[in-house]
Amino acid sequence: MSRVRGRVVVLTGASAGIGRDTAVRLARKGATVVGAARDLVRLEALAAEVPGVEPVRCDVGVAADRAALIGGVLERHGRVDALVNNAGLGWQSLVEDMPLARIQYLYDVNVVGLIDLCRLVLPSMLERRSGDIVNVSSMAGWVATPPFAVYASTKSAVNGFTDALRREIGLRGVRAHLIMPGPIRTEWLPRSQGFEPLPGAEENRFGGFPAWCVAAAIERCLTRPWPRTAAVPRILGAGRLVHMTGIRQALDLASARGARATAARRG
Repeated sequence: MSRVRGRVVVLTGASAGIGRDTAVRLARKGATVVGAARDLVRLEALAAEVPGVEPVRCDVGVAADRAALIGGVLERHGRVDALVNNAGLGWQSLVEDMPLARIQYLYDVNVVGLIDLCRLVLPSMLERRSGDIVNVSSMAGWVATPPFAVYASTKSAVNGFTDALRREIGLRGVRAHLIMPGPIRTEWLPRSQGFEPLPGAEENRFGGFPAWCVAAAIERCLTRPWPRTAAVPRILGAGRLVHMTGIRQALDLASARGARATAARRG
């Protein structure tokens, strides 16, 4: 087992929810956390509260922002010990109602941005034969239901990419981990509905498990000697059983009825 102390960690989506709890947890254990997000005001407030957090504005969906983020860390610190790809967007909509621009941006952030950040940190990690990449996916990548079809498809892509990456770099000193959160109390749900909740507004937060559960799982990835794929909470790992024929058919029927009702209400 290794320690977090002294490591340089790049963490996306650090301004709220899972990312904020992860930044606080790792910084308080001695890591230098380069926290990236679109909301620089919230990042700077976090950095003022927690020593060890470096705020960097970055839209993961923009290639120039990603390159500047990693290039800046390598220039200031000389290395990236860990990359935590936590930034992600959701959107609730039937597929026929979803704007193409929204579909494109979900893929730009959830898939293309994540893969590109891995690509940018890998050369220096592989050269040193040391490093961790933690990709935060979602149980939706295993259990896909409407009205999250497009979001679920992005997380399925993250799952497949991480599995292949782990096998690609597994004997070259770098580890790739996959975290699969279930429902977590964050701003994710209201934002997926198009709302912009005020920071800390409990009435706008989705009921679920606390974000620190995911932060703890991310820390375990950085301190264990093997690559991990972990559901949060762990019991949700049983979600993989949905691909068994009988269970899949039952879910298909239940989800189809719900989607039909949603379409009828919209019409």
